[in-house]
Amino acid sequence: MKTVLLISSQAASSRVGASAAAFALERLGIEVITLPTVLVGRHPGWGDPGLVEIDADGLSRLFLAVQAQGVLDHVDAVITGYFRSSRQITAAAAMIDYTRKAKSDVLVVVDPVMGDEPDGLYVPDAVAEAVIRDLVPRADIITPNAWELAHISDQPVFDESSAVDAARNTGCPMVVASSTPSAALCATLTIEKDETWCVTTPSYNNAPRGTGDLLTALFTAHLLNGKSVRLALETSVSSIDMVLSEAQRLNTPELPLIATQDRLVSPRTGVSARPPLQSRRHARWVAGVDGCPDGWIAVMLDVTGQHAPVMRPLRSFWDVLITPERPEIVAVDMPIGFMDKAVRGGRSCERAARERLGARKSSVFSTPCRRALYTTSYDAACAANAKSADHAPKLSQQVYGLFDKMREIDARITAQLQSRIFETHPELCFTLIREGAPCEHSKKTQEGETERIDALKTVGFAADFLKTETFTPLAATRDDFVDACACAWSAQRILFNAAEVLPKEPARDANGLEMAIRG
Repeated sequence: MKTVLLISSQAASSRVGASAAAFALERLGIEVITLPTVLVGRHPGWGDPGLVEIDADGLSRLFLAVQAQGVLDHVDAVITGYFRSSRQITAAAAMIDYTRKAKSDVLVVVDPVMGDEPDGLYVPDAVAEAVIRDLVPRADIITPNAWELAHISDQPVFDESSAVDAARNTGCPMVVASSTPSAALCATLTIEKDETWCVTTPSYNNAPRGTGDLLTALFTAHLLNGKSVRLALETSVSSIDMVLSEAQRLNTPELPLIATQDRLVSPRTGVSARPPLQSRRHARWVAGVDGCPDGWIAVMLDVTGQHAPVMRPLRSFWDVLITPERPEIVAVDMPIGFMDKAVRGGRSCERAARERLGARKSSVFSTPCRRALYTTSYDAACAANAKSADHAPKLSQQVYGLFDKMREIDARITAQLQSRIFETHPELCFTLIREGAPCEHSKKTQEGETERIDALKTVGFAADFLKTETFTPLAATRDDFVDACACAWSAQRILFNAAEVLPKEPARDANGLEMAIRG
């Protein structure tokens, strides 16, 4: 009988972490030794999880007790999952080393639980760094989702081909990459040095949590039970597809493992693995985003030049991260980062931008303090702004009208996401395109639109694309579209580290957000 040492979270009433993985492993005939990294009553997504902390010393004591039992030389695989602290990861790395010393051919499988679309990182930066530094190099197999693979490899993952390149950049002997975009489907790949397989299944909306834990456990169990990599992939993904299909039928928010336990062992229908689709050259998309009355306008640019630009109307700003293009860089005309005290002239980046804009300097407004941003009326916002500091400036109605959009970004942006999402300003972009000369006319005039369109043509925008009409349900106007084009130009410069940053040494707000305007 095969044995797995499982180091992951343990939930009492949610099928996530070890609660999902151990069930699947045991159902496939694998003995499981579980070392919990944290105990919770339920997944935190449902509310207060009832957290019981297990620190690194506690985790080590559990391991020492297992060691004293004399079972480590019978362990065939170690699987790691969620960690709450970097010290736990240091302890887990030592456990892997000790187990390998006891049995040199032990299989080490690392599920690098750290983040996902659309929110990005959901563990502390130190934990993500420790996973990459201490666990990935020790792994025989890592099982990231597409976002985690991109984060580990520092390469974008937007299709099957880019997933293969990113996986090989990790240096890990085998990568099982899940949640990889593949047309309207979801692809799961196994990537080794000389062999790569891919299976695709339908995407499920609002899939229960714990799917990644289940996939890691199933794939590992099938390998231990003697299946080839290809067959382990096909069987594991077939089981996952059946579990998710049943969850959708039952309308349950948890993985229905008891109801589908026979399908974990023998899926009734299978999927066929194939080599991943290879593109002649990878598209690389960036996005420029500008607000409009009922949403946002995004302009997507493929910097490789293979694809024509695309305009996409978005109800939510955060939809830009899950468009088919999956842009690597997003440049948005909206403040990112807010001061605790309102200052006349606004943030240093706004003051620096005005210095560059001459006659167009009035287009740069001063942001409110963060407390004002989360009030519920104009009068309350003005009062909060005034109270934050002596001689605080009065808020204009125009600025207050943008509060909803500012809050939409501020509520979810993190310092980590700022490696992908940047603040820009269209008038600064046009000034830089025009070699330092600000536009002479207001963008609301025909003359102003013409000079901005002419500027965009000089940096590669096709005349036909610039004629795009903004007939959308979002009440967008021509100037919203033109500004989004300018923001996309800025995003392209950011991708290639060619953007101008104002100020040169940006400050950070209380949430750790960089306050800078790029152009």
